Amino acid sequence: MKLFDVIPEGLFQLLTGSNKQIYAEILLLLFENTQSERFGVRYEVMRDLIQELLETRLELGESISDLDEEEKPPIQHGLEQISLEEVTRAKANAILRRLERMRWVDVETRSQFDRYLVLPHYASKLIGLFKELCEAKTVEYQRFAFLIYQSLTGEAAKQQPCSAVLSAAEVSRQFRQELITLYNNMKSHMEQVVQKTTIQDVLDHHFEQYKSQIIDKSYHRLKTSDHVAKYRMQILNTVQQWLLDSTLLEEAVLDGVKSGLYAVIEEAERAVKEALFFIEDTFLGLDELFYQIDVRHNQYLRSSYERARYLSQQNEGTEQQIARLLEMLNRNSPLDEEDRIFSVRQTRTLTEYSLLPPRRKRAPHQPEVHVVVDIPDHIREELKGKSVEKIRKAVTRKKVDDYVLQRLEGRTEMELLELAPKTAEEFILLGYVYLYGNDGGSRFNIRRKAERQVLLIGGYRFDNHTIEQKRGPNKDDVSGIG
Repeated sequence: MKLFDVIPEGLFQLLTGSNKQIYAEILLLLFENTQSERFGVRYEVMRDLIQELLETRLELGESISDLDEEEKPPIQHGLEQISLEEVTRAKANAILRRLERMRWVDVETRSQFDRYLVLPHYASKLIGLFKELCEAKTVEYQRFAFLIYQSLTGEAAKQQPCSAVLSAAEVSRQFRQELITLYNNMKSHMEQVVQKTTIQDVLDHHFEQYKSQIIDKSYHRLKTSDHVAKYRMQILNTVQQWLLDSTLLEEAVLDGVKSGLYAVIEEAERAVKEALFFIEDTFLGLDELFYQIDVRHNQYLRSSYERARYLSQQNEGTEQQIARLLEMLNRNSPLDEEDRIFSVRQTRTLTEYSLLPPRRKRAPHQPEVHVVVDIPDHIREELKGKSVEKIRKAVTRKKVDDYVLQRLEGRTEMELLELAPKTAEEFILLGYVYLYGNDGGSRFNIRRKAERQVLLIGGYRFDNHTIEQKRGPNKDDVSGIG
């Protein structure tokens, strides 16, 4: 679909004439009222608000250019007898007619012949974007990373994996766009500061615009408390799991087809992989983005400093100009040196700070006395007990083997279902059962089932497989720390 199949031609002509500023204020005013009046703003209410806006501008001494010829209010005679209220009322009606004609608003006539102003979908989105551009809002970059991580690892990823991946990719796209916007805004501010003509303008721009809008609300937060490093590696590891685990990927693809997002499996698989690759590319490329943002920030600081230094050298202050004028008058005076009325010289008095201070010999280093303090017996015993307890709680291969063989109770095989954890410690042991049951060094093996069976017991989620005991003694049995 093409752009002008969605929006009407000539839509932006409203913002190109001599009245573009007043039209922009009216559009933002209309947008704010449509947010509170969800089903449309009454025609009379909006007309009164526009009339009040026009009267306020006139009272503040601001000039309002005449409207276009076809939009001038129909007032022909007796202009000297028309009040300000009647003129602004006629202009407000003319503005509303032009907004309707240029398709910025739709006028609906409802019951009791009441008319309402309704924003078309394209106008609502455009004005919302204008409002967002006018507001220097604070961006929470870490929020994007948290939402992406939550989408990929939360409950939604288990119930609707395809939607979760697509949602994470969309948030990643917004996150990347915010970083690029910050980079471009720095460039825009740098171009603005080099066009300033006075030192005061440079300082005002640096502290009131760049520092308040860029450093305080974006750059400083990005480099300190709002840094995304907390979730970055976790997101990349999770994306790798999705890409390498064919079972997870297959579940997401089937979910995309079942939910109606895609028609065929091939299309769903391509979309899910593209979304995962986009998330991975976004977070792998953060170092380059951060580096370029730092470079742009340093360029702005250098440009601001160089502009201020140039202006300070070119623009002399009042005192400097007077001193320079007196010096020129004295130099061009026809009188002799001793007969001149005044003499301008630059003198500097000799003080103790004018000379270099004598070098002082550094005192020899005196190390602190090392004092050996004996550890009391009760503290020694306490530390020894903690070490023994730590070793006892450590998960070893022998501990895992004994745990599994005890649950087998002489049988040759059993299902992992019988090892369903009830505590966090048993859940950790279950992870080591998976690990040692596949490396061939334990007294049991794990035989995977052909069809995947996912169990959710007691809040713990794991795959169900078969554990079978090895025959004969295990020569590789060791009890090293797992």
